[in-house]
Amino acid sequence: MKKIFLMTFVALAALFGNHASAQISHGGSPLFNQGNTKVETKTFYAPTLDNARYEQEDLNAVKGAGPMRVGIMQHVDVDLLDMASVVKDAQGTHYLLALNSPNASFVSVHFSEFQMAEGAELFFYDKSGDVVLGSFVASDVKEEGDFYTQSIPGDEIFVEYNVPAGQNPGRMHIDRICHGYKNIFRSISDMYEAQEESMKGQLGYAEGDCHINVVCSDGDDWRDQIRSVVALELSTNMGSYMCSGAVINNTNQDRTPYVLTAFHCQDIDGLRTITTYFLYQSRTCNNNAGGSISKSITGATIKAKQSYNGGSDFCLLQLSSSIPDSYTPYYAGWDRSSTGYPSLGACIHHPGGDYKKISFPRAVQRGTGSNAKFFLCGWLTGTENRGVTEQGSSGSPLFNGEKRIIGQLYAGSSACDYTEGTDLYGRVYNSWTGNNTDATSLKPWLDPTNTGVNTLDGIDYVDEPVAINSPEIDASNNLKVYPNPSNGMVHFDVDAMGDANYKVFDLNGRCVLEGRTVLTATSQAINLSALQSGNYVVRLFTSSRSYTANVIIAK
Repeated sequence: MKKIFLMTFVALAALFGNHASAQISHGGSPLFNQGNTKVETKTFYAPTLDNARYEQEDLNAVKGAGPMRVGIMQHVDVDLLDMASVVKDAQGTHYLLALNSPNASFVSVHFSEFQMAEGAELFFYDKSGDVVLGSFVASDVKEEGDFYTQSIPGDEIFVEYNVPAGQNPGRMHIDRICHGYKNIFRSISDMYEAQEESMKGQLGYAEGDCHINVVCSDGDDWRDQIRSVVALELSTNMGSYMCSGAVINNTNQDRTPYVLTAFHCQDIDGLRTITTYFLYQSRTCNNNAGGSISKSITGATIKAKQSYNGGSDFCLLQLSSSIPDSYTPYYAGWDRSSTGYPSLGACIHHPGGDYKKISFPRAVQRGTGSNAKFFLCGWLTGTENRGVTEQGSSGSPLFNGEKRIIGQLYAGSSACDYTEGTDLYGRVYNSWTGNNTDATSLKPWLDPTNTGVNTLDGIDYVDEPVAINSPEIDASNNLKVYPNPSNGMVHFDVDAMGDANYKVFDLNGRCVLEGRTVLTATSQAINLSALQSGNYVVRLFTSSRSYTANVIIAK
């Protein structure tokens, strides 16, 4: 299965609301995750599903219908407190239950009722005990009163709920279990007759064998940007899907946890939540050993999006929690300038939901006609090929040579066995203003201080912000102002009349004042008396031109 071909229809848009809390483990260890204790735990068995049926449905599906489906949601009725094995001791009451979805490659759980006791701890772990989620506590309860887990490898997930003595256990009701039918998170190679088959990927169904693990030396010049790229698992009422995205910087440089991805990744009916996986990558270059899924955040809010139907197919998420420093996040920079032939950089992505890969294009140019809002990306062919993309890579960032994001993956026909294919990336330039509303444009979120800058560098999780330079001044549009210095009322000469907007920037490039004025033959002035004494750059925008002047306020 290739990534996605050019979209031919529009799926139903999904609404996705706020989540007040995020699923981030608070540490600690389960009490019963050792020895043969789990063998004695009661088990709830979900109905058996036919994995081959769903794989065939994917093969028959129209390409471009949305993100890559990897799991089917099973609707169940499980009261944890009623069905679990119960162990009581001096510490309190412990509830233990195994949830099994036969032949699943991974399992995740949704609680429709999630009322935890104060001081209680909740853990989830796999059969081996190697993958442990938790502890989760009462503060993890969302406003909606529900709770999601990230996916856990294998066909069985163990739930351990430890309630302190004397506490009411609350309510813990499970209404959905996700059955993974595609083998994401696989970690053993003996499932395959040939070792090379297992080399194709462990977090998913990457079809191609030309993908480059980011840990390889090819990624040495991109170490920061690699840490910005994330895998996204999108859960709905009916299934689970995979895409890619990137943590992205804003001009406040305040590490707001924004993630840029593609519109079509969330354009699925019944979207419930998004789990973001950080640092999911192989530890070695030539095989897929040892990737961890322990660093994740569940929950996000859609801040802005614009479809591929006349738009740039982008979606900006804000994660429901700040990103912990232990995840070592990098907030990638961006370039919103209108570049016909940007400098060549790299694409970093999760093909097939696989471990993180890096690919290098041979050419990138701006599209024309119906593709004017996209960059067209071509790949090296033959023995010179250095990776492509495929389904699951959707939403991943395209970086230019200056290591700034210039677009996110929308669609394409490339594959390891068809490197002649072309991929389309929605341009940040077009996503910047979108349809001129906050809900359809990047500008209000990525430039909240109205600096007007065309480019912004990335920032590390431990870096001090670097001052943002004010927009470059076009000498041909210099504005003559007087008096200068001024105590606040600034007059100017400009060959224009009618409505005009103005913005005032300090020397760090921050917009500190903006407003609207009316230019007439007798009145051409703006009042800057609200500003403190100092040096400023004033930009005046008329219907036909923009003008710039340096102004000194002295009170």
